[in-house]
Amino acid sequence: MDKDKIELPLLKGSDREKAIPLAVVFGIIGMLVIVLIGCLSLTIKGEYTLTYNDKSKLDYNVYLKENTYFKTPYLPKDQQYISSLIDYIDADFNYSFQSAENIGIEYSYYIKATVRVDNADGKNIFSEDETILDKKKVSNLRDDSFSITENVKLNYDKYNKLATSFVDQYNISANSSLVVSLYVDVVGKHADFDKTISDKAVITLKIPLTTRQTDITMDYKTTNSNDAVLQYKSTMITSPVLFTFAVILAILDVAAIIGVIVYVVVNRDNQTLYNKKLNKILKDYDKYISETVITERVEDMMRTRSLRIEVIKSFDDLIDVRDNLEKPILYHEERPGEEAVFYILAEKVGYIYVMRASEMRKGKKKND
Repeated sequence: MDKDKIELPLLKGSDREKAIPLAVVFGIIGMLVIVLIGCLSLTIKGEYTLTYNDKSKLDYNVYLKENTYFKTPYLPKDQQYISSLIDYIDADFNYSFQSAENIGIEYSYYIKATVRVDNADGKNIFSEDETILDKKKVSNLRDDSFSITENVKLNYDKYNKLATSFVDQYNISANSSLVVSLYVDVVGKHADFDKTISDKAVITLKIPLTTRQTDITMDYKTTNSNDAVLQYKSTMITSPVLFTFAVILAILDVAAIIGVIVYVVVNRDNQTLYNKKLNKILKDYDKYISETVITERVEDMMRTRSLRIEVIKSFDDLIDVRDNLEKPILYHEERPGEEAVFYILAEKVGYIYVMRASEMRKGKKKND
């Protein structure tokens, strides 16, 4: 390491490894203090009441099989129907939502039919669901209102036969029905508020099964009006000077953390890298390496033996030489902590790989 190189205090050797977590910890503490200073310059706005409402409507017609009694193909809602004459039921489900202002709406809905068989106390004995309309989802609707209109045609005989077969097979006395429902889930979020608006609606059509006469009932609310109390998430800067001071401190804090980390990484001790690499080589290739004790430099020793010296660029290349010659790798650290020499002695050639601490940073950059 160069003598003229300037070192930060407490950042030599292993202390450098501690500098990064310490810098992050103190940086976070400093940032918390800065955030507290910033909050003192802000004022949170108060509450706001937003009004929204939804409406639902259900209509249906009962279409009849061919018969000699009714001249029209269908009968309107709110009547008594002869079950054996019902061909299918044509139902219209309608739902609408409107808010006092644009809140950013997402909604989803689906229609499900359920055949239910209940005992006299209303406890369910058997049920089977069928999805009439798969779930539909609409996102990022930038409007203050929307409406849903869906038409379904219900095959009465199909559901009636299912319930009848179950009741007859087990010879039980029960109340059977087909329940068809539109499920709506609405979520609204105003750009200026934290809290979301959530609204759910279920519009249900209930059709008796396994009866001679059918009286269809509807379950829906005409109008739902709601008020949502929302909290502003936006803030006002009441002290520009204090806020500007907090921003400057935050920038300096982040810059200081980055500066310490960059310094530690760039100026990491070459000797540390050297020792790590040396220990790894000695551990991974222990069975191939024999340490020698000599009083002269390896190159001088090779010259005294009149060997031609081949300099190997990497330890992996030296392993290849070892595999080809089937000769042991000899090892000698000529300058402890600074320079290690790995070499192979052949009949007329000496193969040598020198690993120096001073070249560790350069070698690491090449590998990166």
